[in-house]
Amino acid sequence: MRFIQAVALLPALAVAQEQVPLADRVQGWFNKAKSYLPTATPVVPAAVVEKVIEKAVKIQEKTVTPFNVTNWQSFLEPSSEPQDWLVYVTGGNKTCFGRCDQADKSFNESVLLFSADPTSPNLGKLDCESNQVLCSAWGAGTPSVWYFQIPQAQLGEERPPTALHTVYLNTTTVTSETIYKVHSEKAYETTPAYEGALHPTDGWLAQNGLLLPLGYVIYGFSAIPSWLFMILISFFSRTFILALPPIAKPLSTHPNPSSQPPPPSTPKMADFDRTPPSTAAYVVATAILAGITGYFIGQGSSLGLFSTKEKEGWPNSYNVKVHRDSSDEEYESSAEEEEGSEDEGDGTELGNFDQSAEEVKLVLVVRTDLGMTKGKIAAQCSHATLACYKYLVAYTPNSGMLRRWESQGQAKIALQIKSEEEMEELQAKAMSLGLCARVITDAGRTQIASGSRTVLGVLGPKSVVDGVTGHLKLL
Repeated sequence: MRFIQAVALLPALAVAQEQVPLADRVQGWFNKAKSYLPTATPVVPAAVVEKVIEKAVKIQEKTVTPFNVTNWQSFLEPSSEPQDWLVYVTGGNKTCFGRCDQADKSFNESVLLFSADPTSPNLGKLDCESNQVLCSAWGAGTPSVWYFQIPQAQLGEERPPTALHTVYLNTTTVTSETIYKVHSEKAYETTPAYEGALHPTDGWLAQNGLLLPLGYVIYGFSAIPSWLFMILISFFSRTFILALPPIAKPLSTHPNPSSQPPPPSTPKMADFDRTPPSTAAYVVATAILAGITGYFIGQGSSLGLFSTKEKEGWPNSYNVKVHRDSSDEEYESSAEEEEGSEDEGDGTELGNFDQSAEEVKLVLVVRTDLGMTKGKIAAQCSHATLACYKYLVAYTPNSGMLRRWESQGQAKIALQIKSEEEMEELQAKAMSLGLCARVITDAGRTQIASGSRTVLGVLGPKSVVDGVTGHLKLL
């Protein structure tokens, strides 16, 4: 009975269904079907992705060169091309009183901004906490930015003046954009160029070789503890008072001076009997003098004033001997230490690339057929780097190419090679082009045979070096 009633209602339902337009029903079905589909993600073409990745790879972080007492003069020396240096001056608890944290963070972040700017200057950093002598010589305050504009060197003429602008940073409000705007918007021009006696290159102290001695003197006074000043002042005041003459009495107005009774004599401090110092006093005085002497000897030793080692331009400031063995191996005899780790040479094959302003790089060609471990490869590459540097310093000490390599971050690239014969061919080709090419020979105490030629170092202009090693693969 119920089924028959439902059948009777079908015509009414059909009439009601026809009241909804067909277009609306189709649109409803379409919207319902679309709700079941996942949201489409836009697909970026592969060519666009590769272009973005390639551009990101090309932007390498700019090198920040540390300034110290031994290397700062070489960086500020005029070269074949004019150059700008932005030197960030910072410190620690003693020299910045713990207020340079925000400025340090902002400078580290600004390095990325400078790296993306092809016109950005060379970046340097001077830490007054570990280089107090240099900061004292410059009269540098922390935190601050020193902007040097070094002109081009002129042959046969005096050194051209170097413009120096100092921008002091707010320890609380400084940001990475603040430091970057020193270059991008030339914010350094808001402060006049410094031309005083403490100018690092043009001041009369620097021109007469007195800048660093003055720095040592200022640092020496700052290193004297306050209690020593109090002791010296106490001794000086006591000696000064004892040496004073007695105060003269005014003349008497008595009508008969001869009948005036003599005034009672006033004892002087010098008339008192002085008790000789006791043994304990001698011991205490000797201990004080010994402590003061030891304190200043320690300060001088920390500054290297008593060092007898030969100084050189290498960053550790000492004459490092290049030996044949790796740094992670034990030494067996001093005779083997003195043997050379590289092929001999007289420097006659070196070409003159000082007139070129091209980027300089060092390529380290490593033999992979020897089966050296990562630590061994690192040690041998270090020997090759030092060998090339010492070879150029020995035979071309005033090389502008070497100074460019130092100031531009000492670019190094490690490549691989599979045979000694190919390495010898590359060395011969590099030497024929005037490049510095040094091969390292291992002593053979641990991993490889004695006399094995492990790494070839080639240092020179980028285009010339690429002509020798451009076909090799990265290590």
